[in-house]
Amino acid sequence: MTGSVVGVVSQSRVIVTCGTGGVGKTSCAAALGLVAARLGRRAVVLTIDPAKRLADAIGLDNAVANEPVQVQCDAPGELWVAMLDVQATFDSLVVSTSSNEEQAQRVLANPFYRGLSQSLSGTRDYMAAERLHSLAHDPRFDVVIVDTPPTRSALDFLESPEKLARFLQHPVVKVLVAQGRGGLRIAGAAIQPVVKAIGKVIGNDALSGAISFLQAFSGMENEFSRRAFAVARLLRGENTAFVVVASPSADAIIEADWFVAELHRLSIDLRCIIENRVPPAFGDPVAAVFPELVLESREAESVLESFRHRTGAVFPSVARARATESAGDIHDMAGISALADQLSA
Repeated sequence: MTGSVVGVVSQSRVIVTCGTGGVGKTSCAAALGLVAARLGRRAVVLTIDPAKRLADAIGLDNAVANEPVQVQCDAPGELWVAMLDVQATFDSLVVSTSSNEEQAQRVLANPFYRGLSQSLSGTRDYMAAERLHSLAHDPRFDVVIVDTPPTRSALDFLESPEKLARFLQHPVVKVLVAQGRGGLRIAGAAIQPVVKAIGKVIGNDALSGAISFLQAFSGMENEFSRRAFAVARLLRGENTAFVVVASPSADAIIEADWFVAELHRLSIDLRCIIENRVPPAFGDPVAAVFPELVLESREAESVLESFRHRTGAVFPSVARARATESAGDIHDMAGISALADQLSA
């Protein structure tokens, strides 16, 4: 079963679903979670997309939060869902990596930290990676399925752990952090030109806030770096499967092609392609009445066949699954169940 969705789901610790908007990626992620539960596995589907599509797809409205919520399903395993809360994840990371309660409270109360955790563009990407790290090491779950934002944002998520680790290891950052341990007083005049140069770029008030934060942060940067590298290894590990969801439209295929090429560039193995929202095939009797539907189906097959050929040239052993276009949007577990049936067929 290694060349099927069932094979991918049964053998993976982490599954990352990627695709452009409008291809049904979130519904497919939920369906993969249900396939895992049917195999007797305890699955959690984590959406890191700010849009609340996962809650809508399974009919839970606003019940999905940072802490996983169990979904009732007819399966021997379990299905849980969670939605990334950046602030809650960052706060939890600060508490778990600080040396004591006092240090944790200093960081959490720091105005620069509050702004950093709420507005910095890369913060969501790294917190998504951190949430994946914590769930992947949570003994409650056998497999974590990640529903990423539209394709190009998903790549930011993939690269964020290493970017953060490199940032924390930068000599300037190390010197600024070291002042919390007396290092800046030792460096003295040597660091002052650097501090002044940074102040000219970001402003002295912002620099003062950043230094205050780094003082409170002192000693935590090594654990942040360690966890960042751990997530990077996890994403590239043999127990992590990447799944690209595509539909037979020009825009979706262009994005899918781009992402396949980027995975290859990053030396990340693509395990599965899901061809979703494919027009149903029609027989000759129907063709006589609705010839335009047959034409649409044939055009879709032509587009998908070209995509299969290009992807197969880069990832020869990639598994494939497909699901036909449904009559309407999926908004309950009955729809997810029907999609899971098709993907595991």
